[in-house]
Amino acid sequence: MTAAPSQDTAGQDSRDAPPQAPLRPGRPTTARSEAINPAILAAAREHFLAMGFDATPMESVAAAAGIAKGTLYSRYPTKEALLHAVVADRVQAWQAAADARNGPMPADLKQRLNHIARSILESLASEEIHAFQRVLTSSSDAGGELARALHEAGHRSAIDLLTRSLVESTSNFPAPPRDPARVAEMLMAMLTGWYDAHQRVREISHEEAMAYAEHAVDVLFHGRMAW
Repeated sequence: MTAAPSQDTAGQDSRDAPPQAPLRPGRPTTARSEAINPAILAAAREHFLAMGFDATPMESVAAAAGIAKGTLYSRYPTKEALLHAVVADRVQAWQAAADARNGPMPADLKQRLNHIARSILESLASEEIHAFQRVLTSSSDAGGELARALHEAGHRSAIDLLTRSLVESTSNFPAPPRDPARVAEMLMAMLTGWYDAHQRVREISHEEAMAYAEHAVDVLFHGRMAW
């Protein structure tokens, strides 16, 4: 899974925020109602990463969040729905962190693709992303609905961003891409394929990853006649 930068600069990664305090039982105030969902997601994330998906009881998540089981089930009827929400929340946080790290999106197409490619490889090195991947591969759903949801939240969103960037930045080109989505998929494959092949057998330095990201974009641009 990857987390590409969004088009707008966002805030800091929610991991930098102080831990969520358990919520006290009772009829919620407006402020407490607004705090319930972040508390649920924080508790669920902690449990999923520590215990795994299959071994995490919904009751434990509710207790850690300081809410009744009924409140949890009214918002997330199944554990799968809860994991989907946790993944979506974390993807937003990873995107915000990438934006803060890399700055505003450049207007120039090549610089923009370099920006996105670097962010993708930085995301692939994230320990938290690896941890979520381990949660899914060790669950009874491995390869199923949850794995597809994780793929859609990360990999697919990065390809969509690359595609939008190609469309927007080449609208005035004499020969814009005939199939921008295919071009985006090819760049994504160059990045993820290289990273997956090498990280299995050795450590990849940040400097090497950033240099490869720019090289991949260079190769893509040299093949523009095939766009």
